[in-house]
Amino acid sequence: MIAKWPHIGAVLAAGASSRMGTAKGDLVLPGGQTMLQAVIKTLESTCVEVVTIGTRFEAHRFVPDLRSGAGPLGGIEALLASGFDETYLISPNDIPLLSPEMFQRLTVPSEAVATAFQTEDARIQALPLRISVAALPTVTAALERGHNAVHNVLARLEVHRIPISDDEARGLRNINTRGDFDSIR
Repeated sequence: MIAKWPHIGAVLAAGASSRMGTAKGDLVLPGGQTMLQAVIKTLESTCVEVVTIGTRFEAHRFVPDLRSGAGPLGGIEALLASGFDETYLISPNDIPLLSPEMFQRLTVPSEAVATAFQTEDARIQALPLRISVAALPTVTAALERGHNAVHNVLARLEVHRIPISDDEARGLRNINTRGDFDSIR
């Protein structure tokens, strides 16, 4: 068994889910778990602790959003400002197919402010990612300018890139619509 990463994993668990029409994290997967439960379970196998951002879930510590309507980047800002840890592994709640091995790849030692996956066509995947509190000023500045996209912030940070194949990138696919959800069932 591989030792758990000695930092916190966090799940972005809020959001409007407007394309889905219902809270994505509450959708039940074929094994009986919700998408949120599946992502939490995978992070629990990788990290020493898991917290949720934006939505309370069972006995997990909770980080409330600091800004309403700021999307995932707003949740990341709240987490980085929480003081719970100095670095985090962050996942959205809508990538239930991601394996513990993929999360572990993001935890490789690095001096970079963040670690993210890079696809074969050189695109950086914004989430999941490992990010340090050193990114907080950049995240806050972007939000104050009205820029809510995680990939725009990553473009301003030193990012350790982990190459992944196109097949691995498919496992990072977000479940945003009912059709997306039906395709994984």
